[in-house]
Amino acid sequence: MKFFGKTLGLMLAGLALAGCGGGGGDGGTFIPQSGTITLTASTTTLPLNTAGYDPAQRGAPTQAEVTAIWRNPDGSLVTGHDISVSISPITVAAISCLAAGSGGAGGGGATCGTTSDLYGQVTIAGTNGQATFFVNSRLTAGTANLVVSAIDPTTLRTVSASVAFTVTSGVGTNPATVALVPDPPGVYLPSSGGSSNSVITATVRDGGAQLVPDPASGTDNLRYEILSEAGNALLTAASASGSASGTSVTTHTVHGVATASFQAGDSTPQGPIQIRATADRADNNVSNGIQDPVSFTTSVIVSDGKLYSITITSPDTNAILVNTVSDQVSADIPPPDPDATYSLTVSALGTDRQGNPVLPGTPIRFGSIDEPVGTFNAGVDANRFLIAGGDGNPQEGGTLFTAPGGHFRTAGGGAGPGDALVVFGKTQHGAPQGNEDLESALTVARVNSETSLNTSSPFNNNDTTGTSVDYGNVLDYIVGRSQHGNITASATTNNLGVAHATLNYTVSTLGHIVAMWAQGDGIDRVTQGARRVTDAVELVYPGVAPATLVAFPSPIPGNTVTPVTVCFRDALNSPIQGVHIGFQMQLGGGTGNIDGNGTSGTLDNATGPDGCADAIVTTSGMPVSSGAGAAGSITFSVGGATAQVDIIVQLAFLSNGGVGRICTNSAPTAVVTVKAFTTTGAPAAGVSITAVCSGGTATPGTSVTGQNGSATFNVTGTPDSTTTCTFTAQGVAPLTLTVLIPGADDFSPPCGP
Repeated sequence: MKFFGKTLGLMLAGLALAGCGGGGGDGGTFIPQSGTITLTASTTTLPLNTAGYDPAQRGAPTQAEVTAIWRNPDGSLVTGHDISVSISPITVAAISCLAAGSGGAGGGGATCGTTSDLYGQVTIAGTNGQATFFVNSRLTAGTANLVVSAIDPTTLRTVSASVAFTVTSGVGTNPATVALVPDPPGVYLPSSGGSSNSVITATVRDGGAQLVPDPASGTDNLRYEILSEAGNALLTAASASGSASGTSVTTHTVHGVATASFQAGDSTPQGPIQIRATADRADNNVSNGIQDPVSFTTSVIVSDGKLYSITITSPDTNAILVNTVSDQVSADIPPPDPDATYSLTVSALGTDRQGNPVLPGTPIRFGSIDEPVGTFNAGVDANRFLIAGGDGNPQEGGTLFTAPGGHFRTAGGGAGPGDALVVFGKTQHGAPQGNEDLESALTVARVNSETSLNTSSPFNNNDTTGTSVDYGNVLDYIVGRSQHGNITASATTNNLGVAHATLNYTVSTLGHIVAMWAQGDGIDRVTQGARRVTDAVELVYPGVAPATLVAFPSPIPGNTVTPVTVCFRDALNSPIQGVHIGFQMQLGGGTGNIDGNGTSGTLDNATGPDGCADAIVTTSGMPVSSGAGAAGSITFSVGGATAQVDIIVQLAFLSNGGVGRICTNSAPTAVVTVKAFTTTGAPAAGVSITAVCSGGTATPGTSVTGQNGSATFNVTGTPDSTTTCTFTAQGVAPLTLTVLIPGADDFSPPCGP
């Protein structure tokens, strides 16, 4: 239903006026009297509208019908004048009206929008002195006052009448539920420098979901208490006797709402602290004890705000800024003066051991590497880091890193001091459970051998369980350096624990793989020493959406081996390299493959620096294209970008495939073979050829070529004579042949009856 709080004109179907006449006084002065308005209601007590009755539903238990009659002092109806109807508070009850053209009590009708609309005030334009309207209960219990008023046309004084409507839940006003909301839900130890206070708001409702009434003066109706071991944490609240502090305090609600303050202390244990609020269902009074408790428990997380975990991420939309020569931000894509570099928004979210945001101002360092990487045509190593593997083993608490399958000195030209070693220890990066503490990004100090190197700083102890654990050579790693992009060196966290950075790179390296990380400093809970907290990810330098995919040439001839070039570019037409493009062939017949990989899959080569990759399309045995249609097609795709290449098999000519003879049904018969060829000289399958012979008969009249491009016709006529046969197919010149009909004696034994 809709609710309106504005004046609407209503057509009154029966206004009435009642009043008494004036009298004379000394001196003969006449004082006119005003009329009266009387109100009659079907009921003045309504239940809450918890069932959702519509105001248009006449006879609903949540609706009262009200009739207003306006009379002159002589008892006649006041006609042709307006009355105003209002009700408040509208949270308790509201007015609805009759439908247009319907009749109310005493023949009166009113129109005020749809019959489902609710109003706080309406003006009724009357004609007969009487009006009928409705009062509808809502979802708040209480008393609503209805007032009907008008301006007496004779005295110009206001006349009015009112009725009070009571909306009740029918279940009493004592507490039935308590709800608690801590704000904020997490606080910090006072020594951390963060906020150590949380306001715990309680909402107390009765059995009808109404806010409980305020308790009697000098009494409290709610008790807060800390249930957990909380050290020197305190609750503070305003009780009936004044401000109260402690692990248990009482207070009182105002319109059903009460608050208490939770204050963590330096000796408060880190973790969730349970806080309970209790009301008394028996009498809404806890000052005299609690007979029938109604309670709710919530938790406030107490922590030190120090970095324990970090996650690096980037938005999916509106994440890339196209940089300009003028350093001006432009809404145009492309901007008027792009400088051939993009900037990707990067965010790092830091949390402490209890899951609270790290304290604002916590420093976060960022880094990235993008070389050495395999070239686009390097097969399985295309666009992959070359100094990488899955058998890394950091020395817990030390600087040694080993990988039995490593090639630290030779792969990609080898690693050296100053390069970055990135180790992926988290399960979301494929690492076995229990290695999260070893996620790292450290500087290489020296390379000892193909399988061993040392870092300039030690790895973490991997002791988050309380004991240092070594799982061996099981972690993915990368060694490299940044040559094509850079990233903001450091930033500090905000109130959400988020630090922001930008990854900057050139448009010539779109699609090139890159690894980036966010790192900060925390505390090792076992040794109380320093602990590096790292999150690293691999991605490619992204382009600006939407991307486009183009394939050419199109169409291509069928039944041949044909190269097709497919190019992938972003919205600014910048090439995206290192992308493996998918394909799906749809053939009307015959066989085909791309790069020898069947009719669906991905191209062997990733896109190169120009954003393009070549596909070798092989087809054979495809039928000739019908009309303007294609004999088949190829759909190339990357994400939501697609490109289609049609395959055309065109008929070039018909050729005499030879004339033989057979004896069929005792009749000498010439057998004519007609061959169809495509523009590439390949046999054309599926070509419909029609034969017409003068002085003879060709059977069948129409034949379709097979995979070898041939169609066969039996020609009969007068033995030992010739006939002229013309063979036609759509789109090519006809083939005319002189066919010799064999004689009976051309066969042994002779062909005849």
